Amino acid sequence: MNAGPLLDVDRAQVTRTGRGTVVVDDPECPLLVELAVGDVCGRRQVTRLTVQVRHPAGRIGESTLRRLPVRQLAHVAAQHAAAASHPNEVFYLKQARPRQQGRRRWDDEHWLQVLQVYHWAKATGRPGGPVQAVADMWGVAKAPTAYRWVKTARDILEPPTAVQR
Repeated sequence: MNAGPLLDVDRAQVTRTGRGTVVVDDPECPLLVELAVGDVCGRRQVTRLTVQVRHPAGRIGESTLRRLPVRQLAHVAAQHAAAASHPNEVFYLKQARPRQQGRRRWDDEHWLQVLQVYHWAKATGRPGGPVQAVADMWGVAKAPTAYRWVKTARDILEPPTAVQR
């Protein structure tokens, strides 16, 4: 039997506790998770993950650690640890959601969000440019991932108009 995630990131309260450090607190989870996020080779990444038992019935074992949604935790931690340096950046950081666990493809909502971030960054002159903004919001590589995402989003949501002769 495959049990679902032990911690629900959507239900959890995320608190920024220091420069680059956040605590993810799901009231229904017997564990408390703290993540430190730092700049590694130009990308925001998790540099420390601390799991604490906060309930007498809680245990930290191999199966418990497997049930933590680490990708989602890392994404949320990177969002909250980053200091917003550009207007509305926090809004777009919160919109950029990681792909749901178990899904192989992105849904249409993701492609819409990619285009929204791209157009927002272009219109506001965000440092690094619009493709870098897409890369930063989802924590992916600019080349080739962010470029490919922008192209795919445009192909899906901005079909070419007919050329008049």
